[in-house]
Amino acid sequence: MNGPQAFLDRFGWTLWPQNALPVAIAHRGASDHAPENTLKAFRVAHELGAEMWEIDVQLAACGTVVVSHDASLGRVAGDDRPIASATAEALKQTLLPDGERIPTLDETIALAEETGTALYIELKDAESGPATWNLLKATGFKHAVIGAFDAGWIADLRNAGCQWPLAVLVPRDEDPLAYAHQAKPDIVHLCWEKAGDRPDALITEELITAVHDTGATLVAWHEERLNVAEALQTKPLLGICTNRPEILKPAKLTHPIALVCHRGANAFAPENTLEAARFCFDQRLDYVELDVRTSKDGELVVMHDATLERTTNGTGLVTDYTLAELREMDAGSWFSDTCKGTKIPTLREMLTLARDHSYEKAGIYIEIKYASPRAILDEIEATGMHDRVFLWGADIDALEWLRARSKSLQLMAPLWLYGSVEEAHKHYRAQIIEFDVTRDDLNEIATCNAMGLKTMIYSQTHDWDELASYFKYRPDLANLDRPDRFKLLADYNWLERGQA
Repeated sequence: MNGPQAFLDRFGWTLWPQNALPVAIAHRGASDHAPENTLKAFRVAHELGAEMWEIDVQLAACGTVVVSHDASLGRVAGDDRPIASATAEALKQTLLPDGERIPTLDETIALAEETGTALYIELKDAESGPATWNLLKATGFKHAVIGAFDAGWIADLRNAGCQWPLAVLVPRDEDPLAYAHQAKPDIVHLCWEKAGDRPDALITEELITAVHDTGATLVAWHEERLNVAEALQTKPLLGICTNRPEILKPAKLTHPIALVCHRGANAFAPENTLEAARFCFDQRLDYVELDVRTSKDGELVVMHDATLERTTNGTGLVTDYTLAELREMDAGSWFSDTCKGTKIPTLREMLTLARDHSYEKAGIYIEIKYASPRAILDEIEATGMHDRVFLWGADIDALEWLRARSKSLQLMAPLWLYGSVEEAHKHYRAQIIEFDVTRDDLNEIATCNAMGLKTMIYSQTHDWDELASYFKYRPDLANLDRPDRFKLLADYNWLERGQA
């Protein structure tokens, strides 16, 4: 039987267990989150769980294989020099967004070796095929695929005896079987991302059988639509390309711990922004923690600091500006060039994002920094999010006011602030008790369980082993700075696979 597992067996690839299929192939790296085809994009892709990176290669004037998609850097760097006319050293002088530079293939191979990642190498010119093959032989790098849209280039490599897996990339209006018969590839890569709203429906049982009968397996196009990506994951594919590898590694709920994302996906997007929140919900992470302050004109905005300097290009106090003035500020450039122009969101926008997201459990944890509890409750009720939020703030009077208005509204109390579970619960009858791993005894989680209270671990650690140590306490929730890592540990055996 041909197919994904047969491919792995044939080439002796043991990087991933069978349950990792189809693997996440980061298209030009995590190219929605970092400059495409750069070492940064590849590192981010690895952090997000991608098992392969799709990279584009071509020859520089000196014969060095460099990683770049277009024939020039006009689109990505405003430099219209043809890559084929410049040396690799000259190309490295071109500055890309976020201070990145054009990597060579050997630099990319070295990073792939370091991270335990496979490479999906797409040829952009005929000459890069033999040069890539020679470099793979010289480095001894095993886990690489060589592919191209031009079936003739792949046929030439096949006929020359290339022992690395070969792929043909098939445009929407072409016959994949014709490509397969011409090149005799190991992979047929369907590039059908523009074939309507549900291109996954085009991968029929008949097509799968026909491709497998040629001795090849299938890879799917780069896909960023959540519903299509989810459907593709049910098909017998070796891998799926995507600019956003995190969506191919959703939380699977193989553990009972609801994940709370501290200021959103703050390692990959500007904290406390819509993109940081969307990044979490797209992975089926349960809650986004956010901080609420009040603008000069009484609007509820999402911002951690009282001042603007750290996370925007503004200065001074949040409360000194109207919402319209705050909207004019850039809340993304401090984080990366890719995020330039990101706006400060309102609480209403965050609640609406969670409510309308396709992940039906998406919720919000509101920390009240400086805001009227009445105004916050009005927003919760206006968006119908009463059952999908919980709250805390340093102003105990505000929490008591909220409890007086609603017996069912979920409120949190940090154990360290009160000293005992009983004290933490009694003031405003908090249903959730938070355990700060740097201050509290996690063994007291058992006391909360006995009292029928929910528990939440709070940790800002990025350490894989420490994150893994929290499983044994079985809290109801975990408020984490790196919930993405916890997810990879819980649902994808990241430590056991040697990826952490």
